[in-house]
Amino acid sequence: MLARRAFLALVGVVVVACGDAVTSAADFTKSVALGMRSALRSTVATVLEPTDGPWANQNAFGDQFFGPLPTNAGKVIEVLPKNTKLYGPPSVHSVALGRSDGVAAQNADVYARITIGCGGVENSFDCDWLHGAQLALVCNSVSVRAVTYAPHGDADYSAASAAVALKASVAKGNTSQGRCPATYTMPTQGLFGNLFFSVPDFAREFCLHVGSNNDPAVPTDVLVHFRNEGGTDLAAYNAQVFAGGRSIPLPGGTNAIFVDKLGASPLVTPQFFLGF
Repeated sequence: MLARRAFLALVGVVVVACGDAVTSAADFTKSVALGMRSALRSTVATVLEPTDGPWANQNAFGDQFFGPLPTNAGKVIEVLPKNTKLYGPPSVHSVALGRSDGVAAQNADVYARITIGCGGVENSFDCDWLHGAQLALVCNSVSVRAVTYAPHGDADYSAASAAVALKASVAKGNTSQGRCPATYTMPTQGLFGNLFFSVPDFAREFCLHVGSNNDPAVPTDVLVHFRNEGGTDLAAYNAQVFAGGRSIPLPGGTNAIFVDKLGASPLVTPQFFLGF
């Protein structure tokens, strides 16, 4: 065994042998560490994704419905059965919706009813089933259904001879989406009296489409009140602010909308913009 003095002398010889770039034992140790880090950085770890799994040919990660619309409003159509195979802890999953209308309906449409679960908790919300939509949700289970309704509230639901193809899929990961990637549009109706309705889950903005309201400089005969749980107005606007389809952010604490009729009875369509 080398004595301490002999060992230090040997280290000195090694350091000198390393050349001008290394002038001390500390520099030598640092050079070794840098070399190790460089070697680790040059090692590329490749993760191989499996080519087959529960997402293939089992209709758990994507499914569709094609057929006639139900003859009554409020009927539920199963499109994507509940998927509980999203392994691991809750994480972001993207839900994609698609549709094509084989035969247009007279007065019938569908909402998408999406149910997501995290642990032992489930939450369900409705949104417009558009011709292509993507939303990112945190969950470890998901299901997608369609619910029929009459888009014109003053007329009877009518799905005579209507046929539709509804498609839904889910995949792990986020999707490029804006502040409000989905909407929830309530039925159009004549404003023959005051309206009062609750704010749906995930609503971020609101628009009241009023017939022929296209100029934000022209007041209408409609006032819109944003109210909290106690019925207090948080904000109130003349519906002219929604001209041309503009939306207004919901003040924090808003859980109900009150529409006040001041004069004529125009057609109105309430619409919420949803954010996740």
